[in-house]
Amino acid sequence: MRQILTSLIVCIACITATAQEPQRQYPERPRMTPEEYQAKQKEFIAQHADLTEEESAAFFPLYFELQSKKHEVNRSVWKKARAATPHERTEEECVEMIDALADVKIACALLEKDYLQRFKEILPAKKLMRVQMAEERYQRELLRGMQQGPRPKPGHEHGKRQGMPRP
Repeated sequence: MRQILTSLIVCIACITATAQEPQRQYPERPRMTPEEYQAKQKEFIAQHADLTEEESAAFFPLYFELQSKKHEVNRSVWKKARAATPHERTEEECVEMIDALADVKIACALLEKDYLQRFKEILPAKKLMRVQMAEERYQRELLRGMQQGPRPKPGHEHGKRQGMPRP
């Protein structure tokens, strides 16, 4: 009798454990609005490129104008690209889409080149180089933060044990 009762309890425990809502593999992260993204990007770039208030005031409206135009160019073609997966398209449609994506990259590069000339009128070349490096660094750090997930609590960082000296 005791074995039957123990077996029954184990079965019930297994059933209730599997009936619980599964935990998400990736915890939900708070999303940034486009305005928050721009504000953080502006702050990061201005700080890392050592821009003055006057330089920032002249540079960033033009910078965000460029970003907006590039977004519009990209959005049009990616909307078409996402309409159907490659296995749902004919070979000719895939060739057209590949060519359209290449054209978008060229159009974005031409936009950047045009705006770089305008940026040179606002910023010295050294600061413009710093802006470009800061922009790349911002993207890398943003991606790294997305890959790592939520930040650990202070003192609980990966690879660190509290009270244990590092070798």
